[in-house]
Amino acid sequence: MTTKTSRAKTKAKLQLVWERGKRCAICGKKIKSLDDLTIDHIVPLAEGGKNVIENYQLAHKACNEAKGSLLPDEHEKLLKYNRRRILWMRIRRGIVVW
Repeated sequence: MTTKTSRAKTKAKLQLVWERGKRCAICGKKIKSLDDLTIDHIVPLAEGGKNVIENYQLAHKACNEAKGSLLPDEHEKLLKYNRRRILWMRIRRGIVVW
């Protein structure tokens, strides 16, 4: 159960991080509104990260869910692997135009 004060604190955190820049730290695309974003922990809480503003970054909701509790370097490796895999699948299907 969330309370009004916890929602207000969350909204305040979002506003602080929003002022840093309006791009998703995971995919790099522009975030269009506060409704389309979440606060991502750079070092996930599950990996010992702290719940402080220096450990926050903006992320689309979908990007944050996809990242899960991976560390930044682990997530980058996963992204590179998936990009190569998607490109290879497109080449095999004849979809890629050079």
